[in-house]
Amino acid sequence: MLLSQNAFIVRSLNLFLMVYISLVFGISHDSPDYTDESCTFKISLRNFRSILSWELKNHSIVPTHYMLLYTIMSKPEDLKMVMNCANTTRSFCDLTDEWRSTHEAYVTILEGFSGNTTLFSCSHNFWLAIDMSFEPPEFETVGFTNHINVMVKFPSIVEEELQFDLSLVIEEQSEGIVKKHKPEIRGNMSGNFTYVIDKLIPNTNYCVSVYFEHSDEQAVIKSPLKCTLLPPGQESEFS
Repeated sequence: MLLSQNAFIVRSLNLFLMVYISLVFGISHDSPDYTDESCTFKISLRNFRSILSWELKNHSIVPTHYMLLYTIMSKPEDLKMVMNCANTTRSFCDLTDEWRSTHEAYVTILEGFSGNTTLFSCSHNFWLAIDMSFEPPEFETVGFTNHINVMVKFPSIVEEELQFDLSLVIEEQSEGIVKKHKPEIRGNMSGNFTYVIDKLIPNTNYCVSVYFEHSDEQAVIKSPLKCTLLPPGQESEFS
């Protein structure tokens, strides 16, 4: 166990030295980053929570638990352990309360263990404004004779730092025709938001997808379609 701890300390010091050198000599984000290719990382905004997930490229390695640490590149500070992911068996970590600025670069170290033995250590640096992907919000649909209510679910509180420049898109599909609706949402939006897609044709099947578009034209992640067959209406309703 002592050998494992010493090895971790040496690796941490080496990483901290690289970060410090990058600060002193002004190495930009375009320079080679300090990334260990043995892990694949992904940072996502999921229901307005910053979720870091990872996958090992060598699937023969099966850790019993993980430990996650990070430091902020602009601040020459010691590595900080993420307490809720200091002994986790999950392959993801909620960093909402840790990574609170979209304008900082975060250097991350992931350690994998089997009991007291260190199986691997890998690292990656993240720029939230560039690397964050935006998962679609949860939503429900209710169909009526000639309209559909789309209820989009927002968390009760959205951290101001995580209010990226996002546009909400509600996509309507029917019989090969696709229409995009872009309702205006406030920066302090919280709770449920209902949007009405109206002037629809009764006895017709409509499918709806909800997602976010980002101003930087990042890849869009669309929600699965939810389809509704509207009930038939009376002639007087649409004549």
